Amino acid sequence: MHGILHKISLGALVLAMSAGIATAAEVRLIAVGGAKSALDRIIADYTKATGNEVKFTASSPPMVAQRVASEPFDVVVQSAPAMDDSARAGVLKADTRVAVARGGIGMAVRKGAAVPDISTPDAFKKALIAASSIVITDPAMPNASGILTERILTDAGIMDAIKAKVKVIGLDPGQQAISKGEAELGFFNISEVRDYVTYAGPVPPALQKYTNYEAAVTAKAAAPDAAAAFVKMLASAGAAGQWKAAGLEPQGK
Repeated sequence: MHGILHKISLGALVLAMSAGIATAAEVRLIAVGGAKSALDRIIADYTKATGNEVKFTASSPPMVAQRVASEPFDVVVQSAPAMDDSARAGVLKADTRVAVARGGIGMAVRKGAAVPDISTPDAFKKALIAASSIVITDPAMPNASGILTERILTDAGIMDAIKAKVKVIGLDPGQQAISKGEAELGFFNISEVRDYVTYAGPVPPALQKYTNYEAAVTAKAAAPDAAAAFVKMLASAGAAGQWKAAGLEPQGK
């Protein structure tokens, strides 16, 4: 029943937001991979309710920032710091910029492996000190999970103790290494933990770091009305369930 009510309320909301858009439009969306799983769900709802097509491109944070400045997209979803850079460059319609969700860092282990207790800072530190190998994504990549993981490990006071066994690997190669038993555990955006590994849980609240995702209509938008309706929907209460289902915390009002 809850799912049916969600679909009805979201559909009504989208239709209301899309009032005045006379014909079906194409919305060109570019977003970072951390938001992809939720956006896939929301796009399906939006398309079904409006008939508008969303042409979706997902990429790494640096590539999204680069491409939205040089290519004709209608909507961008990326981290708040990247949005600040885009705003300074005149890439966005500033009055359309809204917070949509935030995502934390979580642990992944091999399927079938024992899941460490990381529910408290002490348990977290104990698990990492006991681990034989730990994978993270590249801390040098701006606005991505690697730099947040590095800060978490530093704040936990264990970076020096575990530095020798921390391996910097890409998102999918890192999780593939875990699935093959080549690495014991790793840290990634919760929303990007793949189904071929086991999600072991989030970093404990006292140590957790978040990526805050925002959406905005771009200055080059060819379908500004449809784009604005889509952005409003991303930040709506009706879309909150889709963000949550993807492992993200909705931040829209």
